[in-house]
Amino acid sequence: MKPRAPAPPLSRLQLRWIAALLACAQAPLILHMPAWIVALGSGLVVARIVMPERLYAPTALRRWLLPIFAVATAIGIRTQFGYFLARDPCVEFLYILLGIKFIEARTGRDGMLLVCLALFLSLAQFFYTQSIFAALAALPLLLSLGGTLAALRSGADARPWREQLASTARLVVQGVPLALLLFVLFPRLAAPLWGMPFDAGASTVLSDSMSPGSISQLSLSDAVAFRVDFAGQPPPPSQRYWRGPVLARFDGSGWHTAYRLQNGTPSRSSEFVSTLPRPAVSDPLVGPINLIATLSYDQQLFARTPVTQTVRYTQRSILRDSFSARDDNPRENLRLPRTNPRTLAFAQDMRGRAASDSEYIRALLKWFRDEPFVYTLAPGQYDRDPVDAFLFDTRRGFCEHYAGAFVVLLRAAGIPARVVTGYQGGEMNPDGEYMIVRQSDAHAWAEAMIDGEWKRFDPTAAVAPSRIERGLGAALPASEPVPYLARLEMTWLKSLRLHWDSVNYQWQRGVVGFNLDRQRDFLRDVGLDGARPWQLVVLAAAASFLWGLAVLTVVRLRRSRVDAEIALWRSACRLLGRAGLVRRQDEGPLAYAARASGRWPQWAPSFQRVANAYAFLRYGPPGPARGKLLRELETGVDDLPSARALGRAAK
Repeated sequence: MKPRAPAPPLSRLQLRWIAALLACAQAPLILHMPAWIVALGSGLVVARIVMPERLYAPTALRRWLLPIFAVATAIGIRTQFGYFLARDPCVEFLYILLGIKFIEARTGRDGMLLVCLALFLSLAQFFYTQSIFAALAALPLLLSLGGTLAALRSGADARPWREQLASTARLVVQGVPLALLLFVLFPRLAAPLWGMPFDAGASTVLSDSMSPGSISQLSLSDAVAFRVDFAGQPPPPSQRYWRGPVLARFDGSGWHTAYRLQNGTPSRSSEFVSTLPRPAVSDPLVGPINLIATLSYDQQLFARTPVTQTVRYTQRSILRDSFSARDDNPRENLRLPRTNPRTLAFAQDMRGRAASDSEYIRALLKWFRDEPFVYTLAPGQYDRDPVDAFLFDTRRGFCEHYAGAFVVLLRAAGIPARVVTGYQGGEMNPDGEYMIVRQSDAHAWAEAMIDGEWKRFDPTAAVAPSRIERGLGAALPASEPVPYLARLEMTWLKSLRLHWDSVNYQWQRGVVGFNLDRQRDFLRDVGLDGARPWQLVVLAAAASFLWGLAVLTVVRLRRSRVDAEIALWRSACRLLGRAGLVRRQDEGPLAYAARASGRWPQWAPSFQRVANAYAFLRYGPPGPARGKLLRELETGVDDLPSARALGRAAK
């Protein structure tokens, strides 16, 4: 058997294209990788380009040193995380693996393997974010992918990089309508292939416990907690209470949850993954959300499954500040530890002077309003008996201090009460007509059982009413570290960020959130809700055929507008290019014909005939002989051998 000829090595042009492809695949992940991973992975790619051949050509480098380096890297990643089979360590290892493979790449087969690995790595960025920026970051990779594939196929005769990028860009633009068609009609899964928290830049991070300072620390962030679309008019600011975890257990300094499902037995808090925010209302009318959430006895919505992605749900609610307490055990909401003695004595004294529970609560709120309490993000630390220290010593606190102390005062007077954490407020985005609720809107308030109903009371509203009506920025002095987007003034930067939030929100809704339900809604809107799958396939095939026909028609029309001699010359150049002889950008017709004659001397007269006729028609003076020369050029192009014949002759 005749031995196979060794594969030709990668040229410098092919190496540069592969390096550009790897750089485009690695760049979007730089912000998600540790510095040492970025330095190693990207450094290996740069080293392969700048180092001379003799430094990495030895077989020992490829056979021993690189495998040892790969194993050492894997051990380092395993040591960093403590595990290996998960998203972050696997992506980091693939990041470095690209550089290792590029170092030892020798032939076109190695180049194609690197193309596959680069595509895998480019998909990994969507594990971290699915924003518009992530989609835009994939465009350079598509352009470099076209150039890399062309370079691996054509070798040293590949077209110049500008021409190749333009050709790839045209292909991408031509494929956009087909991609949109498949995006809309391709069958959707009921759930996404993967989901990572914070994909949409919105997440609630409220805890199932609250201690002094926890809400104030959360309020220092202006990150988006969630967004709300209203079917009608949004509620006024005083009713924008977004209910979250309910905290009923008090240990003397902090508050904790005591979950129990509405339909049965007590449950530990660890069994629940997330509390879904909702308006603080009476008897919520839960629609489709009951498929993904469970309503607890204390009116919390718990996700039925782990929340690993942005959740979108619809809920109808009745806006009130009270709801029935028929399912609650008052004893759970009366327990107090033997701490904070001054608070307990003060509550018992004030309750003895009040005629009813309602009058006692009104007296407490008036006391908060009249006394010199200060609403601040920096109240200081309370080591022992924190409620006593807050109420009678410093009188400086944030919403968690007021809500927690108020509930202790109610329980000390024999009134069942508990703390509710969530969000209060929200800002309407004028561009998207939806409400943005940020972490800076995090809030805590109290609920008390009065006459068989849980009623909402907010002592923060008594101390700083502007916090409820106008937001955090209106209630705190300028010296406080108020988050930028929580401030009242509308600057150009804040306006720009609101515009961007609207664009990103629409992207998340229309693209990332285009799930099975939204696909059905779209098909119903365009009158295709009753179409069978085969009918959709036929529709997609017909639309693809018509689009392809339109593209070919435009190409032919563009060619018809080109001068006849240019069209004939380009036809001859394409024929020679398919045979393996690509015309250089700076190469004239006579020089190109001479190079073709050197490779195929048996057809040298035909090449010279075509080149001479084209050169005279293109650059010579006009005259009556133009028609004769044009016919001669056309005849010469027709007489050229086929690309297959030229290829066989070259072998």
